[in-house]
Amino acid sequence: MRKIFIASMLFFGSVSAMSQTLEDVNKLLDQKKYREAKTAVDAVVANPKQATKSDSWYFKARVYNALSLDPTTGADEAFVLKTQSFEALKKYQELDSKDIRLKFEAYQSYLDIYLGMFDLGAKYFNEKEYGKAFNSFKYALDTKDFILSKNYTYDNVKLYPLDTSLVLNTAISAMQDKNEEQTVKYYRMLTDANVSGDTYLEVYEYLADLYTKKDDKVNQQSIIEKGKQLYPNNDYWYLLELDAMRDKADQPTMFAKYEEVMAKNPKNFVVPYNYSIEMYNTIWGRDAKGGDQTAVKEKLTTTLKAAIENDKGNDATVLLSKHLYNLSSDLSIAANMVKGTKPEDVKKKADLVATTNLQMDEFLMYANKASTYFDAQPTLKGAQKGAYTEMLVSMVEVYNYKKNPTKAAEMQKKKEGLDK
Repeated sequence: MRKIFIASMLFFGSVSAMSQTLEDVNKLLDQKKYREAKTAVDAVVANPKQATKSDSWYFKARVYNALSLDPTTGADEAFVLKTQSFEALKKYQELDSKDIRLKFEAYQSYLDIYLGMFDLGAKYFNEKEYGKAFNSFKYALDTKDFILSKNYTYDNVKLYPLDTSLVLNTAISAMQDKNEEQTVKYYRMLTDANVSGDTYLEVYEYLADLYTKKDDKVNQQSIIEKGKQLYPNNDYWYLLELDAMRDKADQPTMFAKYEEVMAKNPKNFVVPYNYSIEMYNTIWGRDAKGGDQTAVKEKLTTTLKAAIENDKGNDATVLLSKHLYNLSSDLSIAANMVKGTKPEDVKKKADLVATTNLQMDEFLMYANKASTYFDAQPTLKGAQKGAYTEMLVSMVEVYNYKKNPTKAAEMQKKKEGLDK
């Protein structure tokens, strides 16, 4: 009996020590001595007997989460502490099927981890540590999904099955980390749900461009069609389609596609401007086909004038002035080629000269408009300077043709100023 009594005393003494240890952990938490509390709670769960008690894991979760939020804790350690806090909470629930402590706190511990991981992801992102930002945002998503799977709700925060902002942050972090697989995965969560709005336009553009580059026609067409429905005024979808056609379709088919796209969105700029470039190269470029291209020349003039109406810069005006100069130059050459003295030859030459002058007047109208734009710029980029110089050379030539030496000298002076 004596030995049994001693053993019983030892048993009750060990229970008292265990209880005291958790009380110490709680006191350290109240005193905000989180690092000491971690040491204490680690000792608790290291004890095989304590490790079977649900409270040991609950207090581990609380301590680890509290320490993760301490200003002295670095971001990398905070991430690990939060993940271990989450696992400790799940372990607590395995051991306490009634969830007594978590029910009492209304499952706030899980919400704290979700919000903490979100903040940690933002911190990493701002510091350009994109891989770590991705891991943090992804963990926040996983935590949110766990909370929803358990039907936990909160008075101050509403959680949604698709947290669009968090999914977007996760995807962008993956993209910045050059993790294409994960970028696509999380972007597809948004596009599959038809999420729209200015914030999400780049999501659809990214996927459309990626699938185009990969020649994934099924996914490419699916995303483009969604893009057209959700962002009907965006030229990007049509430009991708046109780019995909460029090496495979003949010129009439390409031009017909341009006409189709312009008819759908007459207020755009990029499509008619690109169309104009293709027509210009067909007429005046190195690979010009020659022959009678009167219809294409007329179409180029009207298309560029339409593009100018929606041009926020100067590109369409410059291209139109080049086109009009070339037209007037051709007319001038044609007039000079008429050498006969017969009345019909004289009339033909006179008509060509008159038409040349009219064409030059139109050229000067647009060239002067472009010149005014260039002169208003604080500085000109290399391409702008080159375009302006070429245009001024043409203006000098035209003013000389029209016997206006004053304006020719003025344009020459501007050109010389650009050359300095």
